[in-house]
Amino acid sequence: MHTRLPTDLAAVMVGRAALALERNGHASGVSVALDLERALSNCLLSWSGADLNKMDQHDHNRITEDGAEAVSPALGHLYRDWRVIRRMQREEHADWLLEDVRGKRQVVALEVSGVDKGSIAARVAEKLKQVSKSVDVDQRWAGVVGFGEPIAALHFTKRTARGN
Repeated sequence: MHTRLPTDLAAVMVGRAALALERNGHASGVSVALDLERALSNCLLSWSGADLNKMDQHDHNRITEDGAEAVSPALGHLYRDWRVIRRMQREEHADWLLEDVRGKRQVVALEVSGVDKGSIAARVAEKLKQVSKSVDVDQRWAGVVGFGEPIAALHFTKRTARGN
C-alpha cells in the first residue's frame, strides 16, 4: 500500500491503532463509520490483537495519534489511491506528503489527528484550518479518526492551487 513507509514505522502505527481500538472495547472486525468528503458509508477494520496488559508502557496520546496515522493513510489509499512520499515537518502544517497518481500526478498534504472519545467534528475543522497553510502542494486534506465510536473522516479544503 505505502511502499516508501518503513516497515518498522508502519508496524508501530498499526500496533497503536489496535491498542486505541481495543482500549475502547472494540475487537478486530469492528464496523467503522466513514465520512469521505461528507459521503457516509461503513467498512470493517481488522487487525492483529493488541496486548492491553502493557498499556501502561505507552503514552496515551501517542496511541491515539499514531493509531490515527495508521488508519487515515490507509483510508486515503483505498479511497483516493494515495501513496506516501514522506513524513512532513512541523513547519509544513501537515503530517504526510502523499501522491495521488490517478490521472495527472498530484501532491497531497494530509494532516491527521485522533480522538479517543467523543465527536470528531471540531477536530476536523481545526485540522482543515491547519492544513490550509501548507504550501507547494496540489491538495490539502484532513484525516481524523475517532476510536470511541469508531469513525474515520477524510475532508479536503478548497484551497488547492499549488503555491497558494
